[in-house]
Amino acid sequence: MTQSSPLRTSQRQSQPLTSPDRRPLSSFLSDDRNNELSHRDALEAAQKEHDRVRENAIRVYQLYELQEQHQRILDEERKEQQRLEAEARIIAEEKKLRELRAKTVPRPPEPEPEKPPTPELQPQPQRVQEVPKPPVPIKEEPRVDAPAAAVRPAVQPSQPPVAEVPANVISKPKAPIQQQPTATPANTAPAPTTQNTASRQPPLVERYSQIHQELKKLRRNLQELAKSAGQPFKGKLSDLRREVRISTGQLAAGKGANTQPMNRIVAALKAALDGQVPSPPIDVSRFVVGQRQPEEGAVYNDATLPSLFIYLINICAKGIINQYINECGANPKAADPIGVVTAQIFSNKDFQWRGQTLIDILLAKFHKACPVLFGIRGNAKTERGRLALGWRKDGPSWESEKSHNDRMTGLGAGFAAMSLRDFSKTSKTNPYPPTNYWKALANIVNTPENEITNTQMVVLRSMIEGYEQRFITFYGNAAVAALRVALVEFPEKAVGKTTTAVAVQSLAKVLQSEAGLVLT
Repeated sequence: MTQSSPLRTSQRQSQPLTSPDRRPLSSFLSDDRNNELSHRDALEAAQKEHDRVRENAIRVYQLYELQEQHQRILDEERKEQQRLEAEARIIAEEKKLRELRAKTVPRPPEPEPEKPPTPELQPQPQRVQEVPKPPVPIKEEPRVDAPAAAVRPAVQPSQPPVAEVPANVISKPKAPIQQQPTATPANTAPAPTTQNTASRQPPLVERYSQIHQELKKLRRNLQELAKSAGQPFKGKLSDLRREVRISTGQLAAGKGANTQPMNRIVAALKAALDGQVPSPPIDVSRFVVGQRQPEEGAVYNDATLPSLFIYLINICAKGIINQYINECGANPKAADPIGVVTAQIFSNKDFQWRGQTLIDILLAKFHKACPVLFGIRGNAKTERGRLALGWRKDGPSWESEKSHNDRMTGLGAGFAAMSLRDFSKTSKTNPYPPTNYWKALANIVNTPENEITNTQMVVLRSMIEGYEQRFITFYGNAAVAALRVALVEFPEKAVGKTTTAVAVQSLAKVLQSEAGLVLT
């Protein structure tokens, strides 16, 4: 191997060795650019550059690790601060709750038994220099007690307030939920207390029973008309009835699952209403509660509507009730999409009469299937009482308790899904506003202790579970107080503490653990 000259060696040493890329261009043109020394110089420069890059990378990585560690410390500090704040809030709320529980409201004194009226004294005018005469008693006219309806209980507003409520800071109510009072003439004496309460029914309940009977008459009349009118009308009647019944039977949970069934129901109702399938007119007042007068802007103001339309509304209502029973007994959550379809059908202005909905037809069916929602009570140990509570017979004997409870569960959930609907974002009118849910809840929780049954407990739990947040959204603090009465105080009154009463009480614990709603 040839030895390089000292001059060339000194030239190589004088060249910068920071990077091979920075060597002068002339070095690439020299004769010794591919010799061993040149390669060593290049390797040494590359190694230095590698070490520099590596050190920079290590320094950046260490800085990143320090930043990550600092961020983790900040996150832990923030979490601990949030935990301390949450504990402080809980302690403050518990303190406030203890203070509220310690407070009491003085009860008014019990009225004393009436005593014989004391004659009022009428003083005689004194005369000068004359001894005053003894007072002459004046006969007091007999006093007439005010009727019971004159006492004004707390009445909930017709339009429920919307409020955001802290669920765990609510004062305990001192009185049961009050129902809306019914009008009573001022000159009517209160009914004697010895009268049997089971024989009396509210006028609304009696009206629903009448509507149910009128619907039965309508069905028989149309069946007779189909026999006498011949095959064309009979066939169309059967087709429309089958279309509505099958479509309501297909209502189920799932986004868009009910679009086609609802469209078919609407098409069948319009075919009967528009005269595509002619039918005799019928007085609509036979199927609604209360008297209605023509309303400006209403689609139908005449006294009559096609009888086939009323009949199909009846078939639709019956299908909705059956769907609540069949689909929601084992799965109460399935009631909500059915409730959506129910609200859409009965809020349709084309299916209203004199500006109001025909949902009374559905309510007549509901009253027949689940009477406890309307305040009807009975003794489950007697045949008459079971019929009043909605029990069904399976042949000569009664249905099993499980079958009865499953039906009541589905109907309770369906009633909540139908009555707790928010129409604030639509121009349509709510066919069954939330005030009716409040009334049904009051009908159950105001049941006397000796008339409480398992049926009421089953319906009460199903109409609350899954719908408590909607109830609170509509009624705020009043809803929380009502839930405390329904889930805590009312089951305590149940004689013998049945399993259904325990199940209602357990729902309060579930709401506390899952939703933070403190009721106890």
